[in-house]
Amino acid sequence: MKRIRPSAQITLGLVLLTTAVLLLVDLLFNVFPDPDGQLMRVRGAHAESLATQVSVLLQRGDEHSLSLALARVRARDSSIRSLAVRRIGHGLLARSGDHERAWAEPRHARSALTHLLVPLTQSGVRWGSFEMTFFPDDSGPLQRVFAHPLWVTLLSTALIGALVYWVYIRRALMHLDPTAVIPERVRLAFDIMTEGVAVLDHRGRLLLANSAFRTLHGKDGTDLVGMRLSDLPWLAASLPPNAADHPWSRAMHQAAPVRDVAIEVAPAADGRRKLAVNCAPISDARGMVRGCIATFADLTALHFANERLTDTLRELRASRDEVEQKNVELEHMATHDPLTGCLTRRALFDRMMRAREDARRSGKPLSCLAVDIDQFKSVNDRFGHVLGDRVVEEVGKTLAASLRGTDIVGRYGGDEFFVGMPGCDAEHAMQLAEKVRRSIKQHCGTSFPELRVTVSIGVAAMSGGEESVAALIEQADQALYAAKSSGRNRVKIAA
Repeated sequence: MKRIRPSAQITLGLVLLTTAVLLLVDLLFNVFPDPDGQLMRVRGAHAESLATQVSVLLQRGDEHSLSLALARVRARDSSIRSLAVRRIGHGLLARSGDHERAWAEPRHARSALTHLLVPLTQSGVRWGSFEMTFFPDDSGPLQRVFAHPLWVTLLSTALIGALVYWVYIRRALMHLDPTAVIPERVRLAFDIMTEGVAVLDHRGRLLLANSAFRTLHGKDGTDLVGMRLSDLPWLAASLPPNAADHPWSRAMHQAAPVRDVAIEVAPAADGRRKLAVNCAPISDARGMVRGCIATFADLTALHFANERLTDTLRELRASRDEVEQKNVELEHMATHDPLTGCLTRRALFDRMMRAREDARRSGKPLSCLAVDIDQFKSVNDRFGHVLGDRVVEEVGKTLAASLRGTDIVGRYGGDEFFVGMPGCDAEHAMQLAEKVRRSIKQHCGTSFPELRVTVSIGVAAMSGGEESVAALIEQADQALYAAKSSGRNRVKIAA
């Protein structure tokens, strides 16, 4: 909706004020008489005059002359519809015109504009009445308005006054235009700037808006002078509810610049925009703040570029995380046995090599277990390789669950497992090996009631700190062979 110009607003206000004053004067002093009231008084005087003449003729008893007189009166005045003399209890004595149809008894026996009634008396007693009717006014409402002096005066004052006021106000506002204090070369310099610039007075009203700011405002941006910056609809929706918190208000109140206030607006020009608002107070020679200059930098393109860059980085991070996850999965697949989840033989040796180096540097013990399923070949021969794989899987899981989290569990091949035990001496290793043996016997016996699943375990411990991993594993394997030779389902330590 287009904003009404200040000159038109002031003109409309003055016209309304003038008409209100005229109405008040008429209400108090009755300056403009009512045409109907004047007509009623004239007709009433005429009716009373005729009633006097009628009374004289009635006293003479000259009814013929009375009828002629009524006819002459009606013939002279075309507005008279009918005339009649009525005697109480005897009906009409004389009449002129179709009085029976025209006459209607006035309410409360009082005369109206078209029906006049004058009482006739004889010796102080009412004898009858003189009745007179007029044709109703057939003019329309508009004609009646223009016939009334008050409305004619009001309409004339409104039309003529509007023209006079408008011309005068326009000339006055040209001299009072706040933009006149800003030289034309300054306005041209502001229009060259790509940032929106608004110069405000101490009340936050616009004194100047450059071309970039008017573009933000929309098609009617040329008529911004005098408006409050905080009241612009596209800008007000993005500002704090309290006007004192608006950037330009803070700059004028604090007498200090307010910088880099980020707002998101929906101007009339196009879609939503990101703006950075900077405000600086304008002071006079005495240091009094007289206004403010506000700039609006459009950061929409930069914001969208940052968003695209952020999205790209997010996608890159997601791709990197996915690659890392795939690498972890591939590494796990390369280093772990798919059936039991234990380390593969190569991964076992790598981990054992690092554990051996740590033990040599720190002086801490390192032990090794060699675990083999008893009589596993007969399981495959009697029940098939599918059940055999299940037995190997259960033994591997039970083995890992029975040990410490720092222990290194690997499938050496077939039904044989090796366990590296950093920080564990021979005695402790024997205790853990016994625990493993009992857990496998108990758990696998429950899982496979048709089988008797047991393991034999060989234990070896690094003594001088110079043994190689292969030598340690070989010692554990020799102890495993001794456990099997002595009856299986038992633990033996290397000699």
